[in-house]
Amino acid sequence: MGLEVPRSVWVGTGLLSLSAGMVNVTGYLGFAHQALSHMTGTVSLGAVAVYQRGWTAGAQLLAVVLCFVLGAFLAGVLLRDRALSPRYVQALLLEACLLACSALLFEERSTLAACLAAAACGLQNAMTSFYSASAIRTTHLTGFFSDLGLIAGLAITGQPLPRKRVAMWLLVILGFSLGGLVGAAGFHVIGFAALLLPALLVLGCAIGLGMQLRGIR
Repeated sequence: MGLEVPRSVWVGTGLLSLSAGMVNVTGYLGFAHQALSHMTGTVSLGAVAVYQRGWTAGAQLLAVVLCFVLGAFLAGVLLRDRALSPRYVQALLLEACLLACSALLFEERSTLAACLAAAACGLQNAMTSFYSASAIRTTHLTGFFSDLGLIAGLAITGQPLPRKRVAMWLLVILGFSLGGLVGAAGFHVIGFAALLLPALLVLGCAIGLGMQLRGIR
């Protein structure tokens, strides 16, 4: 199955995956070595915390998971149609605000800040998933690596290779990886203010999409 999306979506996907990589690394380095852009590890750590009767840690991790879900919920409330529209601009602006607030709060209120960043990631992931009918997810890579292995196996047996879809997966993997590098460097230089970088990237995506929808070149 092919993947037919506008060129601007390719650019936006790369930038959003870049921003997600930054957020995830910043969260990992600054919030108890905990990822914020995907919840698999969070759930596992929560299970360990409950087993060890670390109720405070368990409650914090549960809050992060619930806020990721809340972000996805907000995407569902905002978006009505898969076609690009001003509602996507609103979703991107909300994500940028969540990330900016997270950056400002992390030094004093790390759990709240982590929850805001997780909500931003949940919003972004749900938005890209909704737009692409689940073909594009920009905040985690497990599914893409699984799909790449599957496609490689099918290709060996003579099945056609969905080149555009594979290219999109590789774009997300590259963007997320580069975002991790930038996020790590940024965190060691400016601390939690590094979260302002993905906030600005997402804001740029919102402005770019708004201009595209208005026909401004």
